Order: sequence, then C-alpha cells, then structure tokens
Amino acid sequence: MYPYKEVFDGIYSTLKKMSPEFRQQFDEDINEDKGYENHDYSNDVYFNKLKFIPFYAGFRAEIVKKKKDTINDYFPNYLKTSNYGDNDIDRIKIDPDMIRNEGKIRSCINNARTFNEIVKKYGSFKQYINSFETDNSFENLMLFKEDIECKFEYLGPTTSYHFMTDIGLPVLKPDRVILRIFFRLGLIDTHKGKQLIDTPKGMKLIDTHKGELLLKTVVQGRKMSEAVGCPIRAVDYTLWRFGQEDNVGVCLENNPRCDICEVKKFCIYYAHTMLKT
Repeated sequence: MYPYKEVFDGIYSTLKKMSPEFRQQFDEDINEDKGYENHDYSNDVYFNKLKFIPFYAGFRAEIVKKKKDTINDYFPNYLKTSNYGDNDIDRIKIDPDMIRNEGKIRSCINNARTFNEIVKKYGSFKQYINSFETDNSFENLMLFKEDIECKFEYLGPTTSYHFMTDIGLPVLKPDRVILRIFFRLGLIDTHKGKQLIDTPKGMKLIDTHKGELLLKTVVQGRKMSEAVGCPIRAVDYTLWRFGQEDNVGVCLENNPRCDICEVKKFCIYYAHTMLKT
C-alpha cells in the first residue's frame, strides 16, 4: 500500500522548514475547511464561484485578479447577469478596466441564464447538487461533474474539478502543479498527456487520455486525504504550496530543490535524474 501519510507528512515538514508561517496558515485552513465541505451556500455565492471560470480560462491568474472588482461590478449576481443583452455586452467589452473578450463575457452571461434555469427547476443550486446524492458514491460525484460540463460553458475536464473543489465537494484541483508532484511521487503514471511505461529498451512515454489522467489524480488526492485525516482542500493547498514557483515552493518544474525535500526517496524524478548526475 502506498505510504500516503508518510509522504504527506514529509511534504508538510519540508514546507515548515521553508516557511515558519506555513503551519499557522495550514492550521487555519484546516479549521475553515472542516466547515467547508457540503456547506449550504446561497445561490449568489455559488454563482460567484462559477462566473470567474470563463475569465480564468487561458489567462494568467494575476490578470484576472486585477480585473476582479470590475467583473464583480458588472456581474454582481446571477439574476442581473442573466438579463444582459447585446447592448450590455457592447458596453462591457469597451471598458478598459474589464477583460474585453466578448466570448468570455457572453459565456458568463450564458452561464448565468443556465444557473437561473437550474434554480427555477430545483429551488436552489444546492438542491440541484443534492439531487445527485454526491455523498453516497464517487460515481454520483462524477455524474455531477459530467452534468455541469454539459450545462455550463468553459467547464471542461480540469475546470469542472476546480469548481467542484471551490463549492466544497470532496475533490482536489488536478492542475499542472499537482499533476507534476503526483507523477514524480509515483502516484500517477502519466504527466502532460503521456504515460510512463517500462519497455525492453527502457522507460518510454506514450500518449494517454487526459480525462483518465485527471480522474486518477483526483482519486489519489482523495486517498491521501483519507490517510492523513484532513479535508481534501487542505491536501490541495499543501500540494500547491509544495510545487508553487516561489521562494517557498520545492517541487518546481525546473531545478526542483531536491536537497531539502523530505520525500525524495519516493520521487521518480530524483531517482532518474538527480541520482544519475
């Protein structure tokens, strides 16, 4: 059985060495996350988490954050947003403080209309989520994922998991940072759409299906959360900090700080790269 807890504890310990403030932030997140999963938010809170997804897609997070107040001003709630027409779109897309991408603006409005229809049908967005009985099985959780991908624009294989994490469902965000870490730790055998296999001529990367890669990553994140005994959002945050490209991050894309990493004995990258140099 994979030593999830030992690996997580090693990552946690490494981050504490890099940043004494990490432990305090982690403890605060743990307390917050315990009440986060399955929380009953208002419709507008759910929509607020949904409306930014089209704007983040393909854009650097820093750009969207700078425009966040303007986006909130134009799209304060799903009812106002769902009533926008072409004249409103023309007005919004010429604002220099706005992300002036008509496709993203229209998608935000279309998503608000879809959101409004869901609320009308189920009574609330929370009741829509509850209709899938996501607590009963992982299969039900994935059925919810498939449904929101069909209903909402810009909710794809990766961003759907992001949205689910943000609304408190038990998944992590399988972004490039977590994919990199899990691949190096042998938790998934694929990375960047490639699968690592052993052949008579040595290790080789072959193409694989992205959806399968993301699903494996989420499953492994859930297993780690269960083994550690903390909310999956806390696992997500810890892994993200571990691989983030800043002065605290360790498992970096280029030039990872293997010398201070306490889980390098589990690391494929370290075994295949660092030990051979």
